[in-house]
Amino acid sequence: MFRRYLSREINVWTQNGLLQPGQGEALLKDHDSRHTGFNLSSVLAVLAAILFGGAVIALVAANWEAIARPMRVLMIFVFIIGGLTAAAYASRRNAYWVTEAALVFTLLCYGAGIALVGQMYHLSGDEAGFMLAWTMGALVVAIGFSSAMAAVSAGVLGLGYMVAESAVFASGSSDVINVSGYVSVMAVAIVIGVSAWRSRSAMAGHLCALLIVGWFIWLVVETTEQNPGYTLAALGAAAFAAGSIVPSSLRGLVSRHGVVSAYGAILLLSGLGMIQLEISDAGLAGEMVLAGIILLASVAVLAIAGGENRLIRSFAYFAFACETVYVVGETLGSLLGSSGFLFLGGVVLAVIAFVVMKLERRFKAGRTVS
Repeated sequence: MFRRYLSREINVWTQNGLLQPGQGEALLKDHDSRHTGFNLSSVLAVLAAILFGGAVIALVAANWEAIARPMRVLMIFVFIIGGLTAAAYASRRNAYWVTEAALVFTLLCYGAGIALVGQMYHLSGDEAGFMLAWTMGALVVAIGFSSAMAAVSAGVLGLGYMVAESAVFASGSSDVINVSGYVSVMAVAIVIGVSAWRSRSAMAGHLCALLIVGWFIWLVVETTEQNPGYTLAALGAAAFAAGSIVPSSLRGLVSRHGVVSAYGAILLLSGLGMIQLEISDAGLAGEMVLAGIILLASVAVLAIAGGENRLIRSFAYFAFACETVYVVGETLGSLLGSSGFLFLGGVVLAVIAFVVMKLERRFKAGRTVS
C-alpha cells in the first residue's frame, strides 16, 4: 500500500519537474531493497512461529507428569536456545522476517518456561512478577537483535505488567504507597522506549507512550482522589505547547507540530472529556461552559498545528463533532424528541463534514503553495 502511494507521489513529482527522469525509478529501487514492511510471507512466518510456540506449550503441558524434572528444564532451555540460534543465523543471512518469527517463537517458549518451571518447583510469586520477568526477557531480545516484533511484544507485555502491578496494589492497604511498583513500571516504559528507538518501530513507540499515559493515570487514581482528567489535560496542554514551540536547537530531536504535539492534543481533549463526564450533575450552565472550552480547545489545536499534522486534524474534527452533538442533545434534545434530535444531529454532522472538506482543501492548497 505504501509503495503504491510512494509510486504515485514520485510520478507527480516527476511530472512537476521536482525529480529528473530516472530518479524516481532509483528511489523506488532503493525503497524495495530496504523495505521490511508486512507482506503475506512475513505474516505467515510470524503466525507459524506463534503456532509452533503454542504447540510446544501444549506438548509440554500435556505430558508434564510423564517427563522427568531435569528433562523438562532441559527441553525448555533447548527450545529457547534453538530459537535464538535460528534468529541469529537468519539475521546474518538478512532474512528479516525469519529472524522476527524465530524471536516470537523464543519469547513464547520463554514465557511458557517461566510459568511451567515456577509451577514445577512451587516457586512463590504473583502475576506481576511473572509479567515483569517475561517483559525483561522480551526487552533483552528486542535490544540485542534490534527486533521490531520483540519491541512490540515487550510493549504489550509491559502494559500487562502495569495492569498486574496496579491490581496487586489495589488489593493491598490503601495507606501504603507502592513506590517500587511505580518506579519499576516507569523503568520498564523507558527501556521499551529505548527498544523502540533501536528497532525503529513506530508501533512499539506508541505502546511506550500508552504505557506512560497509563502510568500517570494509575499514579493519580491511587495516590489522590482527583479525577485523572485534570492531570491528563494539564499534561496534554504542556506537551502540545512544547511540541508547537520547539526551539530551533532541538528541531533535530523533536519535530515541530509532530508526534509530541499530536499526543498533547489527544491527551488535552481526552482529559477535558473525562472532566466533562464527572461534572455531568453540575447543571446545564456548567456543562455548557465546559463544552465551550472543549470546542475552543478543538479549534485552537486545529488552528495551531492542524495544517502540519493530519492526526491532530482528525482528532480535533472528531472531538469537535462529538462535542457539538453533545451540546445539541443537552440543549435541544428534550425539546425536539428522538426523531427531531436525530434529524438535527444529522444536519449538524453534515455541516461539519462540509466545513472539514473545505478546511482539508485549504490545508492541501497551502502545502502546494509552500
